[in-house]
Amino acid sequence: MKKSIISILLIGAFVISMPFIFNKSVHVEEPHKLDIDGNFILNEWVPSRVGEGPDWNYNLKPVKISDRVWCYFGAMEMPTKENAGNMSNSCYIKGDTQWITWDTGPSYIFAKQAYAEMKKIKDMPVKTVIISHEHDDHWLGNNYYKEVHGAKIIGAASINENYFGPRHIEGKDYPGMQTRMIKALYQNATRDTVLALTDEAYEETKEFEISGVKMEYVKVGYAHSEEDWFLYLPDDKVVLAADVVMNGRVTSNRDGLVIGQINAINAIRARDWDYLVPGHGFITDKTAADESIKYFALLTERVLDKMEDGIIADFITKEVTLDEYREKDLYYILSPQNVFRSYEELEMYDEDDLIDYEAIKEKKAEAKKAAEVEAAKKAEEAKKVAEEEATKIAEEEATEIAEEVVAKKAKSKIEVVEIPETKVPVVPAVPNVPEI
Repeated sequence: MKKSIISILLIGAFVISMPFIFNKSVHVEEPHKLDIDGNFILNEWVPSRVGEGPDWNYNLKPVKISDRVWCYFGAMEMPTKENAGNMSNSCYIKGDTQWITWDTGPSYIFAKQAYAEMKKIKDMPVKTVIISHEHDDHWLGNNYYKEVHGAKIIGAASINENYFGPRHIEGKDYPGMQTRMIKALYQNATRDTVLALTDEAYEETKEFEISGVKMEYVKVGYAHSEEDWFLYLPDDKVVLAADVVMNGRVTSNRDGLVIGQINAINAIRARDWDYLVPGHGFITDKTAADESIKYFALLTERVLDKMEDGIIADFITKEVTLDEYREKDLYYILSPQNVFRSYEELEMYDEDDLIDYEAIKEKKAEAKKAAEVEAAKKAEEAKKVAEEEATKIAEEEATEIAEEVVAKKAKSKIEVVEIPETKVPVVPAVPNVPEI
């Protein structure tokens, strides 16, 4: 009897506490108007909240990486109201006449404050923005540079495919898409933030020079997200890797592919660099990619081993725990989902999916060497032909000169003799002989 009463009381207490356990009221009149604090998933646009307080102070301090590169480093956290989305890394590259921005951060206000600090170093505008991938903590500052500096935005085509900015349709204005940052952050952090998409996108890796800075914008494809790129500065030996490399915390592979991540890191390793700036994390020296390299290698190896042992997807996160990373930030939030997603991907694993960038690098080097040899050979042949032609022309000119000299000498020896005119004497007529 006593146990029954206790059971009834426990059930009653659970029912009464349900609204508090799930952090939402059971009497919400208009749930679609709740913000993120209401713990509802917002699938539709909500009115913009501009607020009346001062702009959020991100307290930004740029860190010098090389002679031409400065970066801002975000918190080792998920985006929260308390960090106002400042949890990723973004950089500035000093050109001859302009700043070039690599990823623009989580908001208009962030970008505005970041530029204010860079202006103290060199008073130049930002005329070019280059974006690594579509996750919104990396590019919601775009519209500051677009509106204030008139910058051109270069970025992944997937941004324009998966997001939309403000639109004017049939005489009506419609707001842009609301991303997780715009929904989640305080209004004084997201104020003035409007989605500004990319102006220019490339299909393949692109080499270019902007304001005296040589760059290689490298496409690694489906890695951390649907379309990832990193930026390589060969003269500076700097790689701006974005989220294909993270350190000091567990990476997020919620939208990515583990094999794509390995390929992306191998593409970075195939280049000559001294400094690497990750998308998240503070290590920027030659060891910057080591944690990511090890993490994805272990993840792939252990998931494949468990699959061979017959472990099904439902139990894979219990079997593959990656304890080596247990002390890293965000381990408990991100590592289990990385394991589960990798299991889904590796069910269709093919070793041919791995790209051997070292072999590609060697082939490129061999092709370059062969091209140089061929060019040298052609140059030598062209030089030989030119020399032969020059010799022939010289001989012809020498012959002509010799003939002219001979002709002049011959002409100088010829004397013109004038024969005086003589009168032929008139023969007298024969006289007539008389007849006999």
